[in-house]
Amino acid sequence: MSLALPPVAHSPTPIPSWPLKGLALVLAVVLGVHAWLLGGMPLPFHWAADAARQESDTIAMQTRVLPPAKAAPPAVTPTPPAPVSVRSAAEATAENSESFSPQDHVDTAPIAPDFIAEPRPIRIPEPSATASPEPEEEEPSQRYAFPPPVRLNYDVWALTDGNRNTGGAQLSWKHDGDDYQASLIATKWRVNFRQWTSKGALTGVGLAPVRFGDKGRGSEVAAHFVREEGKVVFSANTPDAPLRPGAQDHLSIFMQLASLWAGEPQRYVAGDSISFQSIGPRQSETWTFVISAEEAITVPGGTFPAIKLTREPSGEYSTKAELWLAPKLAYLPAHIRLSESNGNVLDMVWTGSEPP
Repeated sequence: MSLALPPVAHSPTPIPSWPLKGLALVLAVVLGVHAWLLGGMPLPFHWAADAARQESDTIAMQTRVLPPAKAAPPAVTPTPPAPVSVRSAAEATAENSESFSPQDHVDTAPIAPDFIAEPRPIRIPEPSATASPEPEEEEPSQRYAFPPPVRLNYDVWALTDGNRNTGGAQLSWKHDGDDYQASLIATKWRVNFRQWTSKGALTGVGLAPVRFGDKGRGSEVAAHFVREEGKVVFSANTPDAPLRPGAQDHLSIFMQLASLWAGEPQRYVAGDSISFQSIGPRQSETWTFVISAEEAITVPGGTFPAIKLTREPSGEYSTKAELWLAPKLAYLPAHIRLSESNGNVLDMVWTGSEPP
């Protein structure tokens, strides 16, 4: 038996296997990422969530570029409507909108261009049922100034049925700005032998009598102005008379004339005439006064200028009246003369004044 050992084949030095495995793993990851980038390879869930958050953040930070706005079409100027005598709806809206404050909400809806508002009726309040009716104004531009309350004293000279009499008279005028009362009392030896009374309202067209009374030695005879029926009723059982605008009675006519002149002293000149319906105790007449130039008069109360008015008689039993209106007495008469066709005369001249 041989003691020689068989030859042993020597293998190369072994190379560790773990580095190659790691390199292969890295290479696989790189190839996988490239494959995802190029082909949309799905990622594991937690990678997809991270990617979604990054995509969301990226979209939130993006800046959008908007296309340029389209140019607005040119404004068309509407053709203005033809002028009308009433306000249009647009004008009414414009006037109302001026009263809104800036914070108010205003509806700016356009109005149809052919819309025109119907004119609204304007309601005029009807006069109160309790208000006293006023006569129509015969002179729309005439102004009146009523004399202040006063009592005028007169000396009286009278010729009655051929008998001469002397005495006195008092013309009393009172008012409160709305209603008036007037009286003319003729006395002899301190005894009243004739009395005229008038009462009524003060209006924009002067005095508006409601009752006139005439009392002599017998009972009183009166005329009642029934304005709501447009007539005058006489207590003497004479026929009713139609009531005309501006009608006065035989006493109120003195204060009406004074109010005319005091309201517009320069309105009337010599040669002019003024007409009134004059209501007596039994009948209605038309009294027309002709104006004379201003002249100086002398009466017991003094000498001063006055304006003479003359009313000529209109019939056989009519009375001629002559009045001298004195500016010194607020145009109340300083001299009154009444003449009748039968020869009777009543002449009154002013002596002084006192409170009523």
